[in-house]
Amino acid sequence: MRFKMAKRASHRRNHRQQSHNQSHAEAKITPVLQGNPLVPTEEAVWIDEESDFLHLCEELKQNGLFAFDTEFIGEDSYFPYTCLIQVATTNIVALIDPFQIKDLAPLYSLIADPNITVLLHSGSQDLDPVARLLGTPPAAIFDTQLAAGLIGYPWPLSLTKTIETVLGHDVGGHFTFSQWDARPLSNRQQMYAADDVRYLLAIYDFLQCRLKELGRISWAEEEFSRFTTIESYKFDLQSVVKRICRNKNPRKKELQRIQAIAGLREDIAKKCNLPTRVIIPNECVLAIGKKPVETIQQLISMRGFPKNIANQYGEQILDAIENAHSLEPVAMRRPHQIEKETTIRQELDGAWSLFNAWCIGNNLAAGLVTNRPTFTDWYLAIRNETELPSSPLTEGWRSEVSNRFSQMIHGNQELIFSYDNMIRARNTPQ
Repeated sequence: MRFKMAKRASHRRNHRQQSHNQSHAEAKITPVLQGNPLVPTEEAVWIDEESDFLHLCEELKQNGLFAFDTEFIGEDSYFPYTCLIQVATTNIVALIDPFQIKDLAPLYSLIADPNITVLLHSGSQDLDPVARLLGTPPAAIFDTQLAAGLIGYPWPLSLTKTIETVLGHDVGGHFTFSQWDARPLSNRQQMYAADDVRYLLAIYDFLQCRLKELGRISWAEEEFSRFTTIESYKFDLQSVVKRICRNKNPRKKELQRIQAIAGLREDIAKKCNLPTRVIIPNECVLAIGKKPVETIQQLISMRGFPKNIANQYGEQILDAIENAHSLEPVAMRRPHQIEKETTIRQELDGAWSLFNAWCIGNNLAAGLVTNRPTFTDWYLAIRNETELPSSPLTEGWRSEVSNRFSQMIHGNQELIFSYDNMIRARNTPQ
């Protein structure tokens, strides 16, 4: 049996079905790691009764620390459908069926409790329903993927690879893109889902110790704070516009139209509970930004534009285009003219490579610290002794990292690399 998620199977839903079938055909069930007191070895408990759920929540509350994960399907809706919830302590792994447990507030309230630490691996999407239901953000979150990057592991590192690296245990093949709305779930699905939380407490213990050794507990707390503000779970127009434009640099009027359509698209998608790509594909948003339409018929005739959306919301779309000029354009990065010069491009390539090697040598994932465009803006300001741009590299723990690296650029220190089973880097006064 499968709980109905959409009126018809989409291309992505069909892909999920194919992936599900392939995973079952190829995957094998891997035995649970034995001998680690922080890894619960018992078979996961299936929770689909209210009384069992409430008893579990009380147990989690008393424990004060638990691992949390969800399996969801999001390709056919604006709000992803939560199909399974997994929790674990050192004593138990439980799989909660949200199709039977209708009121999840007792569990979500624990995640919003500052006295209870919740462990996740890349968990922002798992936490979104918590903020949406409660209206308040999660409180004490520890993300093992972020913590792994702060001690030098590659960014981003999957949970499977993290388990293998930290605990030396292979949990088997990937099973993320599966039919999680099916009931009953197969043994392989249940094992995979259980493993998503089973090992997090042991990984947490290792990462905590390593963060303390490196003096980066405060760095981790700063990173985790992104999960504890309600703004993190709201629609971010700037991020959406950047994703739509990708590496393009639209002119001001084009950008305003893109913003207007992106904002309207979000409202329609939320109202209809449909993915934004179904409402207006990104390619069409860009096309409207570049060459605005003036009639509904032009919308209908546009390649890739959904005709039903044009008919139903055409007037709103045209109004948004007409009034776009009143919007304040979001901040978009504009490449520096100097970046086009061959010698400068060569220098920037070298500086970025050097920064990556320096981060690795200092047990830090460069990709977590920053990205190439942000680094370029910062580096050019340092190089040319101009005002530093407002960026993540000038705030918080990232400013500590960039300040240390900038000492070399200013000629106050030099970098020395060595190799001892891995790259080591250190700053020394000249």
